[in-house]
Amino acid sequence: MKLLKIQLLLLLAGLLSLNSVYAQAQKIKWGKEKIAKGLIWKHAYLESWNGTSQNINLLEVNLKKRKVKLVYNPEENVITSQMAKETEAIAAVNAGFFDMRNGGSVTYIKVDGKILDKDTVGKWQPHDHLNGALLIDQNNAVSVAQQEKDHRNYNQNPNLRQVLVTGPVLIDDAQLQNLENPSKFVQNRHPRTCACTVKNKLYLITIDGRAEEASGMTLPELQKLLVALGCNEAINLDGGGSTTMWIKDQPDNGVVNMPSDNKKFDHRGERKVSNILIVH
Repeated sequence: MKLLKIQLLLLLAGLLSLNSVYAQAQKIKWGKEKIAKGLIWKHAYLESWNGTSQNINLLEVNLKKRKVKLVYNPEENVITSQMAKETEAIAAVNAGFFDMRNGGSVTYIKVDGKILDKDTVGKWQPHDHLNGALLIDQNNAVSVAQQEKDHRNYNQNPNLRQVLVTGPVLIDDAQLQNLENPSKFVQNRHPRTCACTVKNKLYLITIDGRAEEASGMTLPELQKLLVALGCNEAINLDGGGSTTMWIKDQPDNGVVNMPSDNKKFDHRGERKVSNILIVH
């Protein structure tokens, strides 16, 4: 009975903490800059947010005015800023999980309607965390869905021009998804990159971390932030040292967040990745 009481108290404390996160998220004061028609960059630095410091960047993409697509290099990993410049993007964030040593995606990826079997079949290893997919159809509509058990459903759908298996799914049809998994990936604070849909808009978000100036977030904390932002669907992308946001013509080579791969709180810590999401 005593143990049960302690467990209930811990659960209540956790719920109160997350409610506090949600309340604080609603009060964030964003700095805003219009980058182009249909693209707004928002930034917030929070010195005291749920007992932590947070550095958050957000790209608000109007999907009626701008296009979003995946860019993928299956041969070698390249830093986000370089890959974005080579595709003449306006803005970009890192995207899916990849093989850091050998290059190539470690999940299913379909780009411009094309599938590379050596990556989607040869390397794709199902994982509990990677339970969702970011989908972009031929009309530039973006959605988040639970992962198809048979990737041939993606192959055979000509309407799906871009598919990225990633995860976990954070919000589905305005409902928070269960994240009770006790793993460090879920419950520890890390840099995060994620995507969420808000009506006809797509938010691409980076949360910096692994620095005294920026703690990073747990995935349950990130969920609460996304709910406060009004997200209807949301999915986690690759994070950690990969987390990068790039915007054309901005200082510091266009890198506007503080990538952590150099273990410094500056703009120079980009990690080489295999795929990114770009805004045109």
